Amino acid sequence: MAALQRLRVPSQNGEVLAVPGFKAIPSLIEQNRRQLNRSDVKICSLPLNEFRAIARSEVLALSESPQEPSGPLIVTGHQPELSHPGVWVKNFVLNGLARKVGGIPLNLIVDNDTLKTAALHFPAFQSGDPFSVHQESLAFDAAQGELPYEDRQVFDEQIFHSFPERAKKHWQNWGYQPLLPRVWKNDRTIGDAFVSARRGCERAWGCRNLELSVSRLSQTRSFGQFAKHIFDDLSRFREVYNAAIMSYRRANHLKSHSHPAPELAKDEAPFWEQTSVNGGRKRATTSSDIHALRPRALTLTLFARLCVADFFIHGIGGGKYDAVTDQIIRDYFGIEPPAYQVVSATLQLPLPNFPTTAESVRQAERNLRDLKWNPQYYIDPKMAGRSIAVQLLAEKEKLIRSEPSLRDHQGRREWFRSFQRVTEQLRSFVSQQIPQVEELVRRRRAELEANRILQRRDYAWVLYPEQVLRPFLQQFLNLD
Repeated sequence: MAALQRLRVPSQNGEVLAVPGFKAIPSLIEQNRRQLNRSDVKICSLPLNEFRAIARSEVLALSESPQEPSGPLIVTGHQPELSHPGVWVKNFVLNGLARKVGGIPLNLIVDNDTLKTAALHFPAFQSGDPFSVHQESLAFDAAQGELPYEDRQVFDEQIFHSFPERAKKHWQNWGYQPLLPRVWKNDRTIGDAFVSARRGCERAWGCRNLELSVSRLSQTRSFGQFAKHIFDDLSRFREVYNAAIMSYRRANHLKSHSHPAPELAKDEAPFWEQTSVNGGRKRATTSSDIHALRPRALTLTLFARLCVADFFIHGIGGGKYDAVTDQIIRDYFGIEPPAYQVVSATLQLPLPNFPTTAESVRQAERNLRDLKWNPQYYIDPKMAGRSIAVQLLAEKEKLIRSEPSLRDHQGRREWFRSFQRVTEQLRSFVSQQIPQVEELVRRRRAELEANRILQRRDYAWVLYPEQVLRPFLQQFLNLD
């Protein structure tokens, strides 16, 4: 999995990233199953294979699985946010892989993470005008700080319920109606509303995965035993955990103390503790109530990959950071970590854009620079025949041929002053062309920036039309 550190976001519209490729996954799943079916590694005195059987049985029971936990259990997960299609694609890949290997697809709803912002971003523009293109933000609820999704109620029902109606003005000139007004839901929490909207589309489009929230997963007996195992050996686990994080920072030249995760302080455990104060959370310590624990990001994938899943599907961020989890599995549990896949995609909104590219901007900038510093190549032939122009052209040609050596500092200063004087005089013959090219540069720069906004990959999936989004995602349901 070392290649995962070189992962890049797909740059082209419709492009998909899958590492390893889909053809390699069935054999990796079988390899993982053999690798994790062992009795020499113990969690709370239980052999790993027995512990996994209990954990899988609990998870499938809570997710209302109609199947016995005999087939491969393939897992992915994400926060219950209105993610962009490049994130959502994991759910369809999950279903497609499960169909391919006769497995069970499970999506973990990471509702113990926090809602970062109560607003969506929209691209705004006037047709054909690159200078008008910008992003606008529209709130779907009152801002109340960052609270976990599992506790994040709707604070202002009027703002939330009226969101689709208020958002209409943003897509009046898009040329299509997005999914948003059709799928917007009212539910117990914002997370529940967003999950309901997503699952409604998935089921209508043939993607039926089992789902389980992390808040419910955290209440299982197996998760409690996993947490107890870490708490009972916290000093050693913390040492391995912190060493893995520092190793990742060194390997990736990171100076931030928060990436990929903060190190654990003394008496701190790698969990969150839910508090009764406004539905918040705090870092867990040795005095925390084990029944109020929720996993942090690395602890969640550690539990999911080691104790539950036969195979895990990550996005790019999780895939990179799980190199830390790999090292924890090696150094703490003494086994090679199970393989996982990283999947992402880029799907742009079907909006009008401009033909300008970064190269065409650079070309226009080069033309402007050349027009100013090599005006002799752009002088109209009729004007070039004038005696003063002929004299200046000859003088510049002579200067070009007689450039002093780099060691002749005094000579070069005098030469440059002469060169600059002649160039400025020649520039007067192209003075009418310069504003035109300057305007071309200005417009191309504006068009490039407009495209950057219009072609962003991270707009919420509810802003897409079904006729674009649905076939793109459905292609992953059949990975044969």
